[in-house]
Amino acid sequence: MPITRVSDAQRFDFLTDHANELAVSISDLNQQIATGKRLTRPDQDPLGSAQVVRAQSSLAALGQYDESTRFGQDVLGAQHDALGQAIDETMARAKELAADSSILTPDARSAASHEVDSLLQSLTAIGNSELAGRRLFGGLALDGPAPFADPLAPGYTAATAYSGSAAQVSVKIGSGSSERVQISTSGDQIFTSSLQALTDLKAAFDNDTPRAPSLDAVESAIGDLESERARVDVRASQLKQRGDQVAALTVTETAARSHVQDADLVAVISRLSQAQTALQALLAAGAQLSQTNLTDLLQI
Repeated sequence: MPITRVSDAQRFDFLTDHANELAVSISDLNQQIATGKRLTRPDQDPLGSAQVVRAQSSLAALGQYDESTRFGQDVLGAQHDALGQAIDETMARAKELAADSSILTPDARSAASHEVDSLLQSLTAIGNSELAGRRLFGGLALDGPAPFADPLAPGYTAATAYSGSAAQVSVKIGSGSSERVQISTSGDQIFTSSLQALTDLKAAFDNDTPRAPSLDAVESAIGDLESERARVDVRASQLKQRGDQVAALTVTETAARSHVQDADLVAVISRLSQAQTALQALLAAGAQLSQTNLTDLLQI
């Protein structure tokens, strides 16, 4: 049976290689402790790294959907409040004035006419309202001019009062091209009937003409506003539902990424201690080897 002799150089090379491997392992383990991440380089676990990349891509997309849904909810919430003010305050008062049979004297009609002027200005201000610099009922134009003209300006007519954008703005809430929710509400389609009803009511007071047609017009305009508010609420509900889904998916994807990427610090610290002990033993063996002659090492 042949006897294989191991030279000092071979032993030293073995110890050096093993020591280098342990040093790299210790460096990796220290980095895992510092970062809390199991994967600090793709070559450590190519499959796991690919899973992390996919999870990060999904989380980035979900983050965009979350931002879009939140913005859309803010816009639709502000529109709901504005339409509520138009219905419950401005137009409700106009309805009371149109139905008030006690407004008969010239002074009473003049006072009512002036109040309708105020209601016209109030409704116009609602139509021109903004959220973070965007016109709520003007195509969400950023820092755009007021979409509705001043009702007290010469030559004003309700039919031509709107000069804002007709753009339809939607937010993307999914990867599909159809996964969008419209958040813009064009002011001319919502407020024109109300502005016209108020204009006609004012004329009825100014000219002492029957107010029944004006009352009908006010009630019809209120119906238009209520219908639009209902549509706004439906879209807001869609965004709320999608926002809840995005939040749940974000939790799932984050957990999946953490499962692959995050380090078990207790296990890492244990492995680090073992590697450091092994390295110290190798260094001690190497020091001993350098002081031992070949005859002491190779005993047959």
